[in-house]
Amino acid sequence: MEVAGAALGTLLSRLIECTVILTYFLVFEKNVNYHVSDFFKKSGDLLGEYLRICIPVVISDALMAFGNSAIAIIMGHIGATFVSANAITSVTQQLTTVFTQGISQASCIMTGHTLGEGKIEEAQNDGYAFTFSGAVLGLVACLIILIIKRPIIGLYNITEETRNIADQLMNAIALILIFQSTNSILTKGVLRGGGDTKFLMAGDVLFLWIASVPLGILAGLVLQLPAFWIYFAMKIDQILKCVWCFSRLRSGKWIKTISG
Repeated sequence: MEVAGAALGTLLSRLIECTVILTYFLVFEKNVNYHVSDFFKKSGDLLGEYLRICIPVVISDALMAFGNSAIAIIMGHIGATFVSANAITSVTQQLTTVFTQGISQASCIMTGHTLGEGKIEEAQNDGYAFTFSGAVLGLVACLIILIIKRPIIGLYNITEETRNIADQLMNAIALILIFQSTNSILTKGVLRGGGDTKFLMAGDVLFLWIASVPLGILAGLVLQLPAFWIYFAMKIDQILKCVWCFSRLRSGKWIKTISG
């Protein structure tokens, strides 16, 4: 089914995922004790606060989606070999970051829980601990990629040029993942759990569109640098956001009070 098959497979996987989660919460989860009627309860007192926090998240994720599309367009203009090599490395990257994504979601929930109990100092200390765990996970992912990159690339029947580009991209990804994992814990976890969504929206938009996209065009289409530096330029936002968000964590200004 080619492209249509890929689209159908993605849709079906999401539907199954949603069904499994809803079934678990509505049937098996007894601590939270969800009911279908809970979806229709009035919560007018919290609606304004909810919109204040969630709208920046929606805007941020939407603009990031457009930005990632722009990055993909840049790769397409660089050439088919670069696109093929990136497809190979993307699978490896996703496999090595699954655990980090889970930790980031868990840290968001735990941070919100701690702040909801009024334990601000504990939330701040937990934020440092979660961030450190992100850096460690990133370093582990980096080492894993450096160890398995040659066997993974060797599985594909590709040209020597594509193989060389894939090797360079693996090296670049390994380096970026250290910052990306730390960044993921901060942006999708701790700071978002503290309600600091406007700050995160500014960081996502600023660094992706002002740094990564222009530098990617410069490195890939104008200067035509080696693949390592092209990818590094396109992912420079991960490094910048890591520094930006850690400074925010240290300031303590990320902790927002729910007023509803």
